[in-house]
Amino acid sequence: MNATTGNDANDVPSGAHDVDWASLAPEGGDRIPDLLEQLAGSDTAVSELHDIIHFPAPGHLAAPRVVDFLVDIACAESTPATDRYRPLSLLLELVSAHAEDRFPEARDLDQWRDEVSWATANDAEKVREQYREWAEEAPDEQHHRRMRNRLAVMEQDQGSALLQAELDTHLAVCARVPDLVDLLKGGSNRGGMDRAGEWVSYLLAFLPSQSERIVSEITGASHVLLAKDLRPTPQQPTSFREAMSQVMDGGEPLPAELFALGLLADPADIDTGIGLTHQMGGGNLYNSFAASVAMVLVHGENTPREALRRIGRGGGTNMGYEGLFNESWPHCGNRSPQVLGFLALGRAGERARRLRMDILPGLIKGEEESRALVTGVGLELVLGPRSKEHTAEEHASAEYDEETLKVLWTIAELPASAWEDEELRATLRAWALPDNAEDYCELVGAEPEPEEAADEPAPVEQARPVEQERPQGLLGRLFGGGR
Repeated sequence: MNATTGNDANDVPSGAHDVDWASLAPEGGDRIPDLLEQLAGSDTAVSELHDIIHFPAPGHLAAPRVVDFLVDIACAESTPATDRYRPLSLLLELVSAHAEDRFPEARDLDQWRDEVSWATANDAEKVREQYREWAEEAPDEQHHRRMRNRLAVMEQDQGSALLQAELDTHLAVCARVPDLVDLLKGGSNRGGMDRAGEWVSYLLAFLPSQSERIVSEITGASHVLLAKDLRPTPQQPTSFREAMSQVMDGGEPLPAELFALGLLADPADIDTGIGLTHQMGGGNLYNSFAASVAMVLVHGENTPREALRRIGRGGGTNMGYEGLFNESWPHCGNRSPQVLGFLALGRAGERARRLRMDILPGLIKGEEESRALVTGVGLELVLGPRSKEHTAEEHASAEYDEETLKVLWTIAELPASAWEDEELRATLRAWALPDNAEDYCELVGAEPEPEEAADEPAPVEQARPVEQERPQGLLGRLFGGGR
């Protein structure tokens, strides 16, 4: 299928009006063709289409049929290079739903197929009960999150159909990898803001079943496999356009490409390993950090110490962990790049423990959307999995080490408003910890944080015009506050 352009609405993109969208997405499905027509040039269209078809919204049943149209729009010659990020950003949201349960270990596609087949073949209540049991008995926080998220989908109407649609959407994107990898190439795709090469790298990173093809294309599109002294000398440009193309596409790998290599490269791929080593020591802070994290993801518990040291050194720069992860990792759903990076570093096990303990306090205090998530991971690090039997008596009599106290005291320093979050309170109860600030602080020997003072109302004569509210949802993440 190739997207076409024309004056007739029925031609843009080709075939969009031939699908019975209303039956797939009863709420808003009839708007899908118009939104697809506007999507390449409209941030609002991206956000509105996302709201209709994101997982696990009821309209996600339409998502597998939307994939080809989005890929065609992104790859069409008629789509300006500066607009390709819009369809790519929506594709990323579709393949990275519940990104928090994809880290540190990637989802196995064959196991995923089997699970969906089981869920669709059995009684819904039986499936829900099994997910409850799996969530309760999960050996670690990643598996607990995954089972809990699947249970939440199954508690909806047509839950098993939504699980099937999520898998079908993933497979539909996998089928278009031969087209998508072309967006890694060329100066127009690799240069400027919101470049297509960056967004398509984020997207491809979530397709591990296609890793061999994707890794080959990434390493072929840049000089990631060559140290600077081995790279070919560019020819003298013969025109201004050629000169600008060389500037935009200097052969340097994009940080997003290094993120993708971390999730997709084979530990036995020596050439890619050496290429990442070149990037670690290449002098570019962003690429050095991204390559170091990639080495952790590729090699896990066999990660070279240098990679761990460079990550820690990056965290100590002015950019900090937050700024460096923002440069190379995507913002998926309501999970920030730093949260996803923190989860992913768990792939190295004990080797990355000090790094994760260094990052954790800032996340517990600063990441409201993911506070319960990272708190659970922190408690797992120091107290063991939630499936282990924990008791209040154990906490009352324990003499905890410095790391454990660091996590417990960080939680104690949360503002009073944080204790109103039921998900955080449930997380604390899972480890038999008090779920109210006063009892919790008494247990860990800390003073409760004072109530946040309400802002004084400004005098009328000093009142300022009300600022326009930042857009929320996907639109807000992409265009109102960065990734």
